[in-house]
Amino acid sequence: LIPHQVKDERVPLRKRISNMTPTLLISATVCALVARSASAFGVPEQSISDVSGTVSGQRRRFLQSTAAITVASWTGGKSFTPWLPPVVAEDIVTETSPPPPVEVVPMKRFVDTANPSLFVIEIPQRFFSIRRSFKGDLPDAKTGKGRRGGTIFSAGDMSKAEVIGVERFPVQNLLEDEGYNPTGDLSTFTSIGDPTAIATLLLRRREKDKPGTQGPALLNSDSVALSSDGKTLTFSLRQEINVQKPELLLEQEGISELFRTTLAKATLTSNDGQMMAVFASALDQDFAGPDGVALRKSVESFLATDQSATN
Repeated sequence: LIPHQVKDERVPLRKRISNMTPTLLISATVCALVARSASAFGVPEQSISDVSGTVSGQRRRFLQSTAAITVASWTGGKSFTPWLPPVVAEDIVTETSPPPPVEVVPMKRFVDTANPSLFVIEIPQRFFSIRRSFKGDLPDAKTGKGRRGGTIFSAGDMSKAEVIGVERFPVQNLLEDEGYNPTGDLSTFTSIGDPTAIATLLLRRREKDKPGTQGPALLNSDSVALSSDGKTLTFSLRQEINVQKPELLLEQEGISELFRTTLAKATLTSNDGQMMAVFASALDQDFAGPDGVALRKSVESFLATDQSATN
């Protein structure tokens, strides 16, 4: 008779090792090392599988404490982690300094004290302000011309070459100076003509009285905008300032060219046949900072008071 073969139910050692968790595998390895070291001192050698079941309580505690100490020394005193994700730059939290506070230019409100009062505007607090009051300084009501052009109010900071000006002139005169014969309704920009063409007329009018140190101003056609009621027109200009010693400017300011940006707002809200316009300008390097924000606020705040009730 063929002897009955008894199936070996024992799990191969390699499979048992592969099924071990990283923590158990490390502990088993340490136990094996400790057991082998113990045998060198005369202690009988035992298999890893029998250590937990056959060794005495004292030896078991000794092996467990030794394994724990060894694992702790490998993990820096922390509990063993089977897998740690790789550290990437996005996971590293660094402390950054808070952004610097945004500088806000203090403003003041100017209400025209003339009789009648013609406008209201907010200007930077440090700006000087002059309201023309002498008859010779004021523009003629019919032609819009005077010793200072059509300017009735000036404000600014001469140390930075920042200027705000308010002008007043008849709408009919503006068109006649350009060779047009205006007729019909002139109470809105929509009825007068194309907004970009009107902005160009206002630019030409300013160019007549410009200083000789400034180059021709260029209209930014993309900036031309008309209000929904057709009574307010806004746009911007840019012009180059002639520099006699660009190398000296480059040494002192780090730039070799100077440009000036001007924001403009023309309005027909006075309802008296007069157009009023405000122009606020600064050098580009100043306009790009808090001063530019303040000048924009000035232009936006400008309001020509309704004169139809007083006439």
